Amino acid sequence: MMPAVSVLMPVYNAQDFLAAAMESILQQSFRDFEFLIIDDGSTDDSVAIIQSYQDPRIRLCQNEQNLGISATLNKGIDLARAPYIARMDADDVAYPDRLQKQVTYLKQNPACAMVSSFVKVIDEQGKFVRQDDFKSEYFYYNLTFICWIYHPTVMYRREAVQAVNGYTKPYAEDFELFWQLSRNYRIHTLPELLLDYRVTSKSLHQVLRKEEYAQAQQEQIQRNIQYYTRTDKSLPPAFIDCYQYSFLPLLQEKKVHQIVACLKTLDGITQKILETENPNRNSQDIQKAAIYKKRYIVNFFLKRLAWPQRIYLLLSVFTLKDVVKFYRAQAIEAKRKKATPALQKQPHLSHELSFT
Repeated sequence: MMPAVSVLMPVYNAQDFLAAAMESILQQSFRDFEFLIIDDGSTDDSVAIIQSYQDPRIRLCQNEQNLGISATLNKGIDLARAPYIARMDADDVAYPDRLQKQVTYLKQNPACAMVSSFVKVIDEQGKFVRQDDFKSEYFYYNLTFICWIYHPTVMYRREAVQAVNGYTKPYAEDFELFWQLSRNYRIHTLPELLLDYRVTSKSLHQVLRKEEYAQAQQEQIQRNIQYYTRTDKSLPPAFIDCYQYSFLPLLQEKKVHQIVACLKTLDGITQKILETENPNRNSQDIQKAAIYKKRYIVNFFLKRLAWPQRIYLLLSVFTLKDVVKFYRAQAIEAKRKKATPALQKQPHLSHELSFT
Protein backbone atom coordinates (compact mmCIF):
# COMPACT_ATOMS: atom_id res chain seq x y z
CA MET A 1 0.00 0.00 0.00
CA MET A 2 1.34 3.42 -0.98
CA PRO A 3 2.27 5.60 2.03
CA ALA A 4 0.85 9.12 2.35
CA VAL A 5 4.30 10.68 2.90
CA SER A 6 7.88 9.89 1.98
CA VAL A 7 10.32 11.36 4.49
CA LEU A 8 13.50 11.93 2.47
CA MET A 9 16.74 12.18 4.43
CA PRO A 10 20.19 12.20 2.79
CA VAL A 11 23.03 11.08 5.04
CA TYR A 12 26.75 11.69 4.78
CA ASN A 13 29.03 11.05 7.77
CA ALA A 14 26.29 12.03 10.20
CA GLN A 15 26.93 9.57 13.03
CA ASP A 16 27.00 12.20 15.79
CA PHE A 17 23.39 13.32 15.47
CA LEU A 18 21.82 10.67 13.24
CA ALA A 19 20.04 8.66 15.94
CA ALA A 20 18.29 11.73 17.34
CA ALA A 21 17.17 12.78 13.87
CA MET A 22 15.85 9.31 13.03
CA GLU A 23 14.01 8.91 16.31
CA SER A 24 12.32 12.28 15.89
CA ILE A 25 10.80 10.98 12.64
CA LEU A 26 9.98 7.49 13.86
CA GLN A 27 8.13 8.99 16.85
CA GLN A 28 5.87 11.24 14.76
CA SER A 29 2.18 11.33 15.69
CA PHE A 30 1.43 10.86 11.97
CA ARG A 31 2.31 7.26 11.16
CA ASP A 32 1.52 6.70 7.49
CA PHE A 33 4.94 7.34 5.96
CA GLU A 34 7.99 5.65 4.54
CA PHE A 35 11.37 6.81 5.82
CA LEU A 36 13.59 6.94 2.74
CA ILE A 37 17.21 7.33 3.85
CA ILE A 38 19.93 7.64 1.22
CA ASP A 39 23.50 7.26 2.38
CA ASP A 40 25.83 9.21 0.11
CA GLY A 41 29.03 7.22 0.64
CA SER A 42 29.55 7.72 4.37
CA THR A 43 32.87 6.55 5.79
CA ASP A 44 31.83 6.68 9.46
CA ASP A 45 29.26 4.54 11.35
CA SER A 46 26.20 6.15 9.77
CA VAL A 47 25.08 3.06 7.87
CA ALA A 48 25.51 0.83 10.93
CA ILE A 49 23.37 3.23 12.97
CA ILE A 50 20.62 3.18 10.33
CA GLN A 51 20.71 -0.61 10.09
CA SER A 52 20.37 -0.93 13.86
CA TYR A 53 16.75 0.23 13.58
CA GLN A 54 14.18 -2.44 12.71
CA ASP A 55 11.24 -0.18 11.89
CA PRO A 56 9.65 -1.47 8.64
CA ARG A 57 9.00 2.08 7.44
CA ILE A 58 12.73 2.62 6.92
CA ARG A 59 14.06 2.21 3.35
CA LEU A 60 17.83 2.47 3.19
CA CYS A 61 19.48 3.16 -0.16
CA GLN A 62 23.26 3.41 -0.49
CA ASN A 63 24.96 5.35 -3.25
CA GLU A 64 27.89 3.47 -4.72
CA GLN A 65 29.88 6.71 -4.68
CA ASN A 66 29.41 10.18 -3.25
CA LEU A 67 26.98 12.04 -5.56
CA GLY A 68 26.49 15.25 -3.62
CA ILE A 69 23.32 16.70 -2.12
CA SER A 70 21.41 17.64 -5.29
CA ALA A 71 21.91 14.36 -7.14
CA THR A 72 21.09 12.41 -3.98
CA LEU A 73 17.88 14.36 -3.40
CA ASN A 74 16.80 13.94 -7.02
CA LYS A 75 17.42 10.22 -6.69
CA GLY A 76 15.26 10.21 -3.57
CA ILE A 77 12.44 12.06 -5.32
CA ASP A 78 12.47 9.42 -8.06
CA LEU A 79 12.46 6.60 -5.50
CA ALA A 80 9.75 8.10 -3.28
CA ARG A 81 6.43 6.26 -3.37
CA ALA A 82 4.24 8.94 -1.76
CA PRO A 83 2.62 12.04 -3.29
CA TYR A 84 4.02 14.20 -0.44
CA ILE A 85 7.75 14.37 0.32
CA ALA A 86 8.98 15.70 3.66
CA ARG A 87 12.61 16.75 3.72
CA MET A 88 14.71 15.92 6.75
CA ASP A 89 18.38 16.37 7.55
CA ALA A 90 20.45 13.93 9.55
CA ASP A 91 21.44 16.42 12.25
CA ASP A 92 18.07 18.07 12.98
CA VAL A 93 15.16 17.19 15.26
CA ALA A 94 11.56 17.25 14.05
CA TYR A 95 8.80 17.98 16.56
CA PRO A 96 6.29 15.11 17.07
CA ASP A 97 3.39 16.79 15.24
CA ARG A 98 5.39 18.15 12.30
CA LEU A 99 4.19 15.67 9.67
CA GLN A 100 0.58 15.76 10.83
CA LYS A 101 0.34 19.54 10.62
CA GLN A 102 1.99 19.73 7.20
CA VAL A 103 -0.06 16.92 5.68
CA THR A 104 -3.23 18.52 7.01
CA TYR A 105 -2.31 21.86 5.48
CA LEU A 106 -1.52 20.42 2.05
CA LYS A 107 -4.73 18.41 2.00
CA GLN A 108 -6.76 21.48 2.92
CA ASN A 109 -4.94 23.66 0.37
CA PRO A 110 -4.67 21.75 -2.92
CA ALA A 111 -3.22 24.78 -4.75
CA CYS A 112 -0.23 24.83 -2.40
CA ALA A 113 2.83 22.86 -3.57
CA MET A 114 5.09 23.34 -0.56
CA VAL A 115 4.66 24.09 3.12
CA SER A 116 7.47 24.86 5.57
CA SER A 117 7.66 26.03 9.18
CA PHE A 118 9.62 28.11 11.66
CA VAL A 119 12.60 26.60 13.47
CA LYS A 120 14.59 26.95 16.64
CA VAL A 121 18.30 27.11 15.79
CA ILE A 122 20.53 25.04 18.10
CA ASP A 123 24.25 24.30 18.29
CA GLU A 124 26.08 20.98 18.36
CA GLN A 125 25.29 20.52 22.05
CA GLY A 126 21.61 21.24 21.47
CA LYS A 127 21.78 24.66 23.12
CA PHE A 128 19.56 27.49 21.93
CA VAL A 129 21.17 29.86 19.39
CA ARG A 130 18.25 31.91 18.08
CA GLN A 131 14.68 31.87 16.89
CA ASP A 132 13.96 33.97 13.82
CA ASP A 133 10.91 36.18 14.14
CA PHE A 134 9.86 36.42 10.50
CA LYS A 135 6.26 36.96 9.42
CA SER A 136 5.08 34.16 7.16
CA GLU A 137 3.30 36.57 4.80
CA TYR A 138 6.67 38.22 4.06
CA PHE A 139 8.31 35.06 2.71
CA TYR A 140 7.24 35.32 -0.93
CA TYR A 141 8.56 38.85 -1.41
CA ASN A 142 11.83 38.14 0.36
CA LEU A 143 12.43 34.91 -1.56
CA THR A 144 13.59 37.16 -4.39
CA PHE A 145 16.54 38.26 -2.24
CA ILE A 146 17.14 35.74 0.52
CA CYS A 147 16.06 32.27 1.59
CA TRP A 148 14.23 32.35 4.90
CA ILE A 149 12.91 28.83 4.34
CA TYR A 150 14.83 26.12 6.18
CA HIS A 151 15.29 23.15 3.88
CA PRO A 152 14.57 20.35 6.42
CA THR A 153 11.22 21.95 7.33
CA VAL A 154 9.61 21.61 3.92
CA MET A 155 7.00 19.17 2.73
CA TYR A 156 6.24 19.38 -0.98
CA ARG A 157 4.16 17.68 -3.62
CA ARG A 158 6.33 15.24 -5.55
CA GLU A 159 4.72 16.01 -8.91
CA ALA A 160 5.25 19.77 -8.50
CA VAL A 161 8.97 19.35 -7.76
CA GLN A 162 9.35 17.04 -10.74
CA ALA A 163 7.54 19.58 -12.93
CA VAL A 164 10.25 22.19 -12.19
CA ASN A 165 13.01 19.59 -12.76
CA GLY A 166 13.87 19.03 -9.11
CA TYR A 167 17.18 20.22 -7.72
CA THR A 168 19.16 21.81 -10.55
CA LYS A 169 22.08 23.51 -8.76
CA PRO A 170 25.02 22.00 -6.84
CA TYR A 171 25.02 24.86 -4.30
CA ALA A 172 22.12 26.83 -2.78
CA GLU A 173 20.04 24.06 -4.31
CA ASP A 174 17.16 24.62 -1.92
CA PHE A 175 16.95 28.37 -2.62
CA GLU A 176 16.79 27.63 -6.34
CA LEU A 177 14.09 24.97 -5.97
CA PHE A 178 11.93 27.13 -3.69
CA TRP A 179 12.08 30.07 -6.08
CA GLN A 180 11.22 27.91 -9.08
CA LEU A 181 8.28 26.41 -7.20
CA SER A 182 7.10 29.88 -6.15
CA ARG A 183 6.89 30.98 -9.79
CA ASN A 184 4.37 28.26 -10.59
CA TYR A 185 2.62 27.23 -7.37
CA ARG A 186 1.45 28.52 -4.04
CA ILE A 187 3.94 28.09 -1.18
CA HIS A 188 3.27 28.62 2.50
CA THR A 189 5.10 28.76 5.81
CA LEU A 190 3.29 27.65 8.93
CA PRO A 191 3.97 30.31 11.58
CA GLU A 192 4.94 27.84 14.28
CA LEU A 193 7.98 25.88 15.45
CA LEU A 194 8.14 22.36 14.03
CA LEU A 195 11.88 21.61 13.99
CA ASP A 196 15.17 22.19 15.81
CA TYR A 197 17.71 23.22 13.17
CA ARG A 198 21.25 22.31 14.17
CA VAL A 199 24.26 24.38 13.09
CA THR A 200 27.45 22.30 13.17
CA SER A 201 31.06 22.46 12.06
CA LYS A 202 30.05 20.28 9.10
CA SER A 203 27.27 22.55 7.81
CA LEU A 204 27.83 22.89 4.07
CA HIS A 205 26.38 26.36 3.51
CA GLN A 206 27.83 27.94 6.66
CA VAL A 207 31.20 26.20 7.00
CA LEU A 208 32.49 23.66 4.47
CA ARG A 209 31.21 25.28 1.25
CA LYS A 210 30.45 28.77 2.50
CA GLU A 211 32.07 30.61 -0.43
CA GLU A 212 30.46 28.37 -3.04
CA TYR A 213 27.01 28.84 -1.51
CA ALA A 214 27.51 32.61 -1.25
CA GLN A 215 28.49 32.84 -4.91
CA ALA A 216 25.54 30.69 -5.97
CA GLN A 217 23.16 32.89 -4.01
CA GLN A 218 24.57 36.04 -5.62
CA GLU A 219 23.99 34.58 -9.08
CA GLN A 220 20.49 33.38 -8.23
CA ILE A 221 19.44 36.72 -6.75
CA GLN A 222 20.72 38.56 -9.81
CA ARG A 223 18.65 36.16 -11.94
CA ASN A 224 15.58 36.57 -9.73
CA ILE A 225 15.70 40.35 -10.02
CA GLN A 226 16.27 40.18 -13.77
CA TYR A 227 13.20 37.95 -14.05
CA TYR A 228 10.97 40.55 -12.43
CA THR A 229 12.58 43.63 -14.02
CA ARG A 230 12.79 41.94 -17.44
CA THR A 231 16.33 43.11 -18.03
CA ASP A 232 19.73 41.43 -18.22
CA LYS A 233 21.41 44.26 -16.32
CA SER A 234 23.34 43.11 -13.25
CA LEU A 235 23.28 45.06 -10.00
CA PRO A 236 26.43 45.85 -7.99
CA PRO A 237 27.31 42.94 -5.67
CA ALA A 238 27.14 45.33 -2.69
CA PHE A 239 23.45 45.98 -3.50
CA ILE A 240 22.73 42.24 -3.57
CA ASP A 241 24.55 41.80 -0.26
CA CYS A 242 22.51 44.63 1.26
CA TYR A 243 19.24 43.02 0.17
CA GLN A 244 20.44 39.88 1.98
CA TYR A 245 21.05 41.97 5.13
CA SER A 246 24.82 41.78 4.71
CA PHE A 247 25.63 45.47 4.99
CA LEU A 248 29.41 45.47 5.33
CA PRO A 249 30.29 45.73 1.59
CA LEU A 250 28.08 48.80 1.10
CA LEU A 251 29.22 50.24 4.41
CA GLN A 252 32.86 50.00 3.35
CA GLU A 253 32.23 52.25 0.34
CA LYS A 254 31.40 55.16 2.67
CA LYS A 255 29.20 56.75 0.01
CA VAL A 256 25.77 57.84 1.16
CA HIS A 257 24.57 58.30 -2.41
CA GLN A 258 25.25 54.59 -3.02
CA ILE A 259 22.98 53.68 -0.12
CA VAL A 260 20.31 55.93 -1.62
CA ALA A 261 20.80 54.31 -5.04
CA CYS A 262 20.54 50.85 -3.48
CA LEU A 263 17.25 51.71 -1.76
CA LYS A 264 15.75 53.40 -4.82
CA THR A 265 16.68 50.33 -6.86
CA LEU A 266 14.90 48.22 -4.26
CA ASP A 267 11.78 50.38 -4.69
CA GLY A 268 11.88 49.72 -8.43
CA ILE A 269 12.24 45.98 -7.93
CA THR A 270 9.32 45.98 -5.50
CA GLN A 271 7.12 47.69 -8.06
CA LYS A 272 8.01 45.07 -10.66
CA ILE A 273 7.23 42.25 -8.22
CA LEU A 274 3.84 43.85 -7.58
CA GLU A 275 3.17 43.97 -11.33
CA THR A 276 4.17 40.36 -12.06
CA GLU A 277 1.48 37.68 -12.14
CA ASN A 278 2.19 34.96 -9.60
CA PRO A 279 0.17 32.39 -7.61
CA ASN A 280 1.63 33.93 -4.42
CA ARG A 281 1.05 37.55 -5.33
CA ASN A 282 -0.76 39.43 -2.59
CA SER A 283 -0.27 43.16 -3.05
CA GLN A 284 -0.90 44.02 0.58
CA ASP A 285 1.58 41.43 1.87
CA ILE A 286 4.21 42.43 -0.70
CA GLN A 287 3.90 46.10 0.22
CA LYS A 288 4.14 45.34 3.93
CA ALA A 289 7.18 43.13 3.40
CA ALA A 290 8.84 45.79 1.23
CA ILE A 291 8.21 48.54 3.78
CA TYR A 292 9.64 46.42 6.57
CA LYS A 293 12.71 45.52 4.52
CA LYS A 294 13.38 49.13 3.52
CA ARG A 295 12.95 50.41 7.07
CA TYR A 296 15.28 47.74 8.44
CA ILE A 297 18.01 48.69 5.95
CA VAL A 298 17.57 52.43 6.53
CA ASN A 299 17.67 52.00 10.30
CA PHE A 300 20.97 50.14 10.11
CA PHE A 301 22.70 52.88 8.12
CA LEU A 302 21.17 55.75 10.08
CA LYS A 303 22.96 54.53 13.21
CA ARG A 304 26.28 55.01 11.42
CA LEU A 305 25.73 58.42 9.81
CA ALA A 306 26.26 61.98 11.00
CA TRP A 307 23.10 64.11 11.27
CA PRO A 308 23.44 65.87 7.88
CA GLN A 309 23.88 62.50 6.18
CA ARG A 310 20.91 61.04 8.05
CA ILE A 311 18.69 63.84 6.85
CA TYR A 312 19.96 63.42 3.28
CA LEU A 313 19.27 59.68 3.39
CA LEU A 314 15.80 60.02 4.91
CA LEU A 315 14.60 62.74 2.55
CA SER A 316 16.08 60.93 -0.45
CA VAL A 317 14.25 57.63 0.14
CA PHE A 318 11.12 58.69 2.09
CA THR A 319 8.48 61.40 1.87
CA LEU A 320 8.04 63.57 4.98
CA LYS A 321 4.93 61.58 5.83
CA ASP A 322 6.89 58.35 5.53
CA VAL A 323 9.67 59.73 7.76
CA VAL A 324 7.10 60.21 10.52
CA LYS A 325 5.81 56.66 9.94
CA PHE A 326 9.39 55.38 9.99
CA TYR A 327 10.19 56.80 13.42
CA ARG A 328 6.84 55.74 14.79
CA ALA A 329 7.48 52.19 13.56
CA GLN A 330 10.98 52.24 15.08
CA ALA A 331 9.55 53.18 18.47
CA ILE A 332 7.02 50.35 18.28
CA GLU A 333 9.69 47.87 17.19
CA ALA A 334 12.04 48.95 20.00
CA LYS A 335 9.28 48.38 22.53
CA ARG A 336 8.51 44.96 21.04
CA LYS A 337 12.17 43.90 21.06
CA LYS A 338 12.48 44.94 24.69
CA ALA A 339 9.53 42.69 25.49
CA THR A 340 10.98 39.71 23.55
CA PRO A 341 14.80 39.93 23.85
CA ALA A 342 15.38 36.24 22.99
CA LEU A 343 14.36 36.67 19.35
CA GLN A 344 17.07 37.53 16.86
CA LYS A 345 15.51 38.75 13.66
CA GLN A 346 18.47 39.09 11.31
CA PRO A 347 22.08 37.92 11.04
CA HIS A 348 24.39 39.88 13.31
CA LEU A 349 27.17 41.96 11.75
CA SER A 350 30.50 41.20 13.32
CA HIS A 351 32.16 44.36 11.99
CA GLU A 352 31.01 47.97 11.85
CA LEU A 353 32.53 51.00 10.14
CA SER A 354 31.73 54.64 10.83
CA PHE A 355 31.15 57.19 8.08
CA THR A 356 33.38 60.25 7.94
